[in-house]
Amino acid sequence: MANRTRNTIQLGLFVTIGVALFILSVYFIGSHKQMFRPALRVSAVFHNIGGLQPGNIVRYSGINAGTVENIEILNDSMVKVNMKLGLELKPFIKKDAIASIGSDGLVGSMLVNISPGKGGEKPVEEGDVLPSYSRIKTDELLNTLGKTNENIELITNDLLLITRQMTQGKGTVAMLLRDTLLATGLKESVEGLKAASGHIAATGRRLERLAAQVESGDGLLGQLLYDTTVIDNLNTSIAQADTIAAQMEPILFSLQQAAVDISASSATLKAALEGLQAGEGPAGTLLKDSTAAANLQQALENLNQGSARFNENMEALQHNFLFRRYFRKKAKAKEDP
Repeated sequence: MANRTRNTIQLGLFVTIGVALFILSVYFIGSHKQMFRPALRVSAVFHNIGGLQPGNIVRYSGINAGTVENIEILNDSMVKVNMKLGLELKPFIKKDAIASIGSDGLVGSMLVNISPGKGGEKPVEEGDVLPSYSRIKTDELLNTLGKTNENIELITNDLLLITRQMTQGKGTVAMLLRDTLLATGLKESVEGLKAASGHIAATGRRLERLAAQVESGDGLLGQLLYDTTVIDNLNTSIAQADTIAAQMEPILFSLQQAAVDISASSATLKAALEGLQAGEGPAGTLLKDSTAAANLQQALENLNQGSARFNENMEALQHNFLFRRYFRKKAKAKEDP
C-alpha cells in the first residue's frame, strides 16, 4: 500500500513537471514567435523569396521585429509575403520602408529585412503593402564570383606572358625600357605635344576673346555683323564701284583698241627693223653700205656749202642798187599791220 501511494505521488509529480515544462516551452516558443503580444500585419510582394518559409524572422534595422505569418502565390512571377510585426514598432516603420529577402549569415535561414525609408512618410497601417526589392541570390553571387575568378586567371596568365616577353626584350615596352635613345625621343615627342597643346589652348583663348569682341560689336567684324550703318555704307560703296566700272567700260574698250593698234604698229616696226638689219631699202643700204653712206655724207656737205653760198649771193643782191628798193618795200610791208 505504501509502495502504491509512493508510485502515485511520483506519477503525479512527473505529470505535473511535464505539464509545466510543456507550458513553459509553449510560452517561450510563443514569445519567440510573438504569438502572445499585439501584432501589426503588413505584407510585401517579391518576384523570388529564395526559400523563405512561414515562421521565419522579420527584422527591422537589424532588430527582430516579427515573423513571417504566411506566403501567398499571386501569379507565375509574384509572391506575397504576409508578416506579423510587434505593434510597438508601428510609430517607427514608415510607409516608404523597403522590404528585402536576406539570410541569417552566409548559410543561415532566410529572413525578411525591413530597411527604414527617408522618414518623411506616415507610419504604416494594418494591411499596408511595403515596397520591396530583390537582392542578388547567393548562387548567382557564387556564379559571378566563379566567372570573376576565371577572368582573373586569364588576366594573370596574359600578364605573366607579357612580363616574360618584356624580360626577354620583346615588344615596344621592352624597347622603351632598354633603349634610352628611343625613350628620350618619346619624351621629347611628349614635350612637343605638350607645347603644341599649350599653343592650341592659347589660340583657343584668343578665339574666345575675339568671339567676345565680335558679340559685343567691337572691331570691324563686329560692326559688319551688328552695325547696319556700316552695311549700308558698304552697299553704297559697292553700288558706286559698279557705276564706275560701267563708266570705265568704254575707256577700257578704247585702251583695248589702242593696244591692238600698238600691237600692229609693233609688228610693222619689227618688220622695218628686220628689213634694216637685212640691208633692204635706202635706210638699209645706208646702214650696211659704207660707200653709199660716205657719198650721202659728201652730198650733204655739198648742199650745206651751196646753201651758204646762196645766202651770200642773196645778201649781195640786197645791197645791190638794182634790188635795194624792192627789199625795202618788202620789209616795210612786213612792218605795217
